[in-house]
Amino acid sequence: MKPEKLKVMGCCAGSGAALLFPFLNDERFEILGNLEPRPVFHTPKEEQWRLNFDRIPFVKSFELPDWKPDIIVSSPDCGASSIMRLSKKKKLGKPEKNKTINLVLKAIITYKPQVFLIENLPRLLDFIPKTEFCLRFPGYKLIFHCHSVIEFGNSQKSRKRLVIIGVKRGSKFNRKSFAKIFSINEPKVTRKLLELAPGKGNYIPPMDKVLAMYDYRKLPEKRNLTVAEIQKLWNNDFKDEYKWPIKTRKMSCLPGVYRLKEDTYPMTVRPADRQFRPDGLPLGIQDMRRIMGIPKSFKLYFPEKFKDLVPTSEDKDFLYYLNKARYTLTKGSVAEIGFWFKECLGS
Repeated sequence: MKPEKLKVMGCCAGSGAALLFPFLNDERFEILGNLEPRPVFHTPKEEQWRLNFDRIPFVKSFELPDWKPDIIVSSPDCGASSIMRLSKKKKLGKPEKNKTINLVLKAIITYKPQVFLIENLPRLLDFIPKTEFCLRFPGYKLIFHCHSVIEFGNSQKSRKRLVIIGVKRGSKFNRKSFAKIFSINEPKVTRKLLELAPGKGNYIPPMDKVLAMYDYRKLPEKRNLTVAEIQKLWNNDFKDEYKWPIKTRKMSCLPGVYRLKEDTYPMTVRPADRQFRPDGLPLGIQDMRRIMGIPKSFKLYFPEKFKDLVPTSEDKDFLYYLNKARYTLTKGSVAEIGFWFKECLGS
């Protein structure tokens, strides 16, 4: 008689690329579904989700479904405590008031799974300390990991994340199984990750798309530049720069804008069009997939009509699906954390 499958639930697990995909087609596990209320992960026909998870439920709601999970995996919003928010808003938000974080906490308390995983920024613990997490989950033994994701085998050395594991007291799982971080992959420098040229399948913004970047040497004029103009500057006037220069009295570079160096680890990738390859072009979606450690077997949805099209900034559908693909890949956990967690479950 085969042992009963462990039932896995995603709660704010994005499009499932990092934390749910590792469990797909593994006969030991059954994915119940993903409760994901954030609009950025959804399309009218849910093409991205269906492409990999078919008819497994993908619920766009803040209401808890009638599920009975053994395992919950989650990566709720972390933007409120991010450095990018600090640079833009000049103050941090309050994660303890974030709807997705509270939804994850509610799901764990309601369902009482045998094991749960919460992935977020380390700064979350400044707002909800370890002692408070322990008080919220008195029936669990908690493990806290705060490390660069390179410890899990991902190549983004600069990407530091918090991983909270909760093991229910009296469950079949041992807390010690999750106490040690180990590498799932071999980290790679940029040149070994960005094998594909931009183009078919590795979509980038159209060359005539205007980005929120300007040439500081022409101040006080702030004319935003096209992708083509930016590439030309990266490869000529700014060929020795790896952060977009804004050399004024108040600033030295534009926050969150960088160009990767071929022989170093890639910097933290985000769902944005102002992060660049060594050749001066924006990162393509296949570049992002590789940097985030997401397997090639995970399918990215892009309408067939764009396969042989050279897009322009007038192609709103192209930009819509490009942004959806970026969020699918980069908003949340790296895939190595999902595979590490699954291996710990089996140890």
